[in-house]
Amino acid sequence: MKDVSTAEADGERARVRALHSLELMGTAPEERFDRITRIARELFDVPVAAVNLLDEEELFIKSRTGPGSRTMKRSDTFCDVAISSPDLLVVEDAAADPRFASKPDVSGGKGVRFYAGRPLSISGGHLVGTLCLFDTKTRELSLDDRRMLDELGAWAEGELRDSMDLDRAHDVQQALLPASSPGAPSYEVAGLCLPARRVGGDFYTWKESSGTLDLTLADVMGKGTAAALMAATVRAAVHSAGSREPAAAFDQVARDLEHDLNVTGIFATAFQAQLDLQTGELLYADAGHGLTLVVAPDGSYRQLRAKGLPLGLGGPGSWQTGATTLNQGDVLVSFTDGVLDLYDGTLKALDEVAELVSRHPAPSALTSAFRALAQTGEQDDDITVVALRRVA
Repeated sequence: MKDVSTAEADGERARVRALHSLELMGTAPEERFDRITRIARELFDVPVAAVNLLDEEELFIKSRTGPGSRTMKRSDTFCDVAISSPDLLVVEDAAADPRFASKPDVSGGKGVRFYAGRPLSISGGHLVGTLCLFDTKTRELSLDDRRMLDELGAWAEGELRDSMDLDRAHDVQQALLPASSPGAPSYEVAGLCLPARRVGGDFYTWKESSGTLDLTLADVMGKGTAAALMAATVRAAVHSAGSREPAAAFDQVARDLEHDLNVTGIFATAFQAQLDLQTGELLYADAGHGLTLVVAPDGSYRQLRAKGLPLGLGGPGSWQTGATTLNQGDVLVSFTDGVLDLYDGTLKALDEVAELVSRHPAPSALTSAFRALAQTGEQDDDITVVALRRVA
């Protein structure tokens, strides 16, 4: 049987793991938490209300109504004590309380006297932070006040748990992306999908069947959870369409999704290709996508164009199949418009995309280059790239 100190240490490690699974430490302020602290400050008429998260050594202020640093040494804070118990902690006069009288916020220039901290728990009962109130004068909390703070705390916990759900959804969405290497060693293929939020509306998929490789990239209108739900629906329809000539595949997808796309008012742009792995002949169809290039080893490129409206706007018969050939060393790259935003946001960026492909012709290296480029700035849209190279 573990002794108390060992059990406490194990419990703290589990708590910190749960905290870090939220991926919120050190992140930017978010309106969903700021709304809670604004309301708390107004309801209780206090100078400062905050949502804080605590790891082993540090308190991170996720949201706060007052000024100041966003991080503090955990041991210097009221919240260090508050998260030791699931009960609401109310300190009516910190200067008269030996647990807090020497804390920097009390003995220093801030002159904090009143503190109320409502511990915040997530799945498993782990206490990862607090919703707290501060005042420079002593005060009490009535029973109604305590009930109100508890309700605001429950709201904050809901937002934290939503973060966990989105993290799980992100992991599932990424796990559904293909990781195989069809056509090897004559072909190399790789993809990248970076949602602007935890989940997004872009996806790519490929599969090999009877000497052909079917490849799809799609961009569902919108961002976040709603787009992700429809992306899963479109992906299922693409798989259900099976291996067929690209325009016919879009016809089948349109028939299968007619009701869903109509009632939601959502549409999706997409690129569909079928490659003959023996000859390099590539058949393709474009549903309002228009962002697919074939880049030759010398750096020249051609844009693959084919008539067709987005899925949800066009019906069966709206698409046509184009044809080209991937020669040795050619790289087919298809991407969503989030990639254009990495440059100037217009089709003038195609030259720069082709130049990046020319410098990184191996698909795995190319997707890594796009990932690095995305990390240099603020991402406002989903970014998805799929690259296919016929090995020279």
